[in-house]
Amino acid sequence: MRRTPWATAASALAASLLLGAAACSDSSQPSDDASISVAETNDIGEAVADEVDQSAASFSLHGAGAGAGEVPPGPDCATVSNTTDTDGDGAPDDATYTFALPACSFTGFRGGSLDVTGTVDLSDPTPDAADFAYQATLNDLEFKFTGPQGNLTFTAVRNGTRVLTGNAAGASLSNNITVERTFPVRQPASVTHNLLLTFTPAPGESLALGQPLPDGTLVKSGTFTWTRGNRTRTFVVTTVEPLVWDASCTTDRKIASGELHATLGSGGYIRTVWSGCGVDPVRTFVP
Repeated sequence: MRRTPWATAASALAASLLLGAAACSDSSQPSDDASISVAETNDIGEAVADEVDQSAASFSLHGAGAGAGEVPPGPDCATVSNTTDTDGDGAPDDATYTFALPACSFTGFRGGSLDVTGTVDLSDPTPDAADFAYQATLNDLEFKFTGPQGNLTFTAVRNGTRVLTGNAAGASLSNNITVERTFPVRQPASVTHNLLLTFTPAPGESLALGQPLPDGTLVKSGTFTWTRGNRTRTFVVTTVEPLVWDASCTTDRKIASGELHATLGSGGYIRTVWSGCGVDPVRTFVP
């Protein structure tokens, strides 16, 4: 296998799948869903925020899009098995992108180091028509982050699919992904996402093949299930205020504002609020 220019796109996909490090201590298991501890709220809220960041970047797989030049793995990490692209839209007809060490080992990411391993099978569902469509299947795609502090360190392994459809006026991304998270200072957790994100360019902007994601807004809906120990919770995700994507933001956290709620059957919800480029969102549990 050899590295190709389309490895940039694969790297963009992988970059979009980054899992942020949760900065909180181990959490106790609540007796019911009327109350969720601060630590557990932070961990669950982190999963919500991560999926937004990862999925938002996945709207643009081409050229310099999806932060490929800003965050690891970068343009030269992945190797590709097949570069055939019948319609010339940048998405290969059917290819496997392999992430391996040492090429996919990075220092300096968020003050620590990041190792990426695993594969992504990327295919074009419309190989004879140039468009934005692709399907990605993640196979044990592992991100191992070693943070500057022990409580920031984590390993996350992803399996599942992402499917993109759309045009210059907007796009939709479906996410059916399961993430297995392990931490050195708290119990492991599993998150199963069944979500839909839609992106609408800002007035005067449009999506373009081979270009980064422009300014615009994201709306997220669907469900995710969080399991830790003997506790399983299913949340319904709603967008209270559209998430504003700031294309000029120079970090991997490009959501400038917006609010999501992850609601339990009891009516309690985790509120996640973004307040600025490069700023971690704030999470709170509302009974």
